[in-house]
Amino acid sequence: MSTPNSVSPVRPRFQLQVRPATTQDAAEIARIYLQATQDNLATFENFLVTAEQQAHWVNDHAGKYPLLVAELSGRVLGWAALSPYHVRPHMEGIAELLIYIDRDYRRHGVGRELMRAIQTTARACGHFKLIGRFLAHNDAGRTLCRMTGWREVGIHLKHTKLEGRWHDLVVVEFLIPENLS
Repeated sequence: MSTPNSVSPVRPRFQLQVRPATTQDAAEIARIYLQATQDNLATFENFLVTAEQQAHWVNDHAGKYPLLVAELSGRVLGWAALSPYHVRPHMEGIAELLIYIDRDYRRHGVGRELMRAIQTTARACGHFKLIGRFLAHNDAGRTLCRMTGWREVGIHLKHTKLEGRWHDLVVVEFLIPENLS
């Protein structure tokens, strides 16, 4: 296998294991989230998250709102989490998706495997809709959503200011028809 900081020429999805996260994954989850804040692709947060904070967050993701990690040879390459979309009772069944991929493994199938796994998990949890939001210039995120059956609902113009520049925010949704009742 290649060194930890280089990209393997083999698409890792064939050996990838997607599983529920544990507190032992907290440092890797925090590391990948930090990359996302540095790369300004999926989040507009810019604060440091510690492994200890992430461990508490991991513990909060159970039951209907799981957190999954994609792992290859013991290394976490990405994660996906579901969170409540809104606290109002009539919004129950809608979950918000967060998905982050290690920058060295983007566009290698990790996101697609995680997305499929979280969609399957959401279906089993009884959710009828997933919502996602990310920065509009995140072409890989937009492609991933299209490839996995998400619909682009719209764009919030000038939604957040990062490093002195305004950025648009894409809103996407994924319907789970068999859970609509």
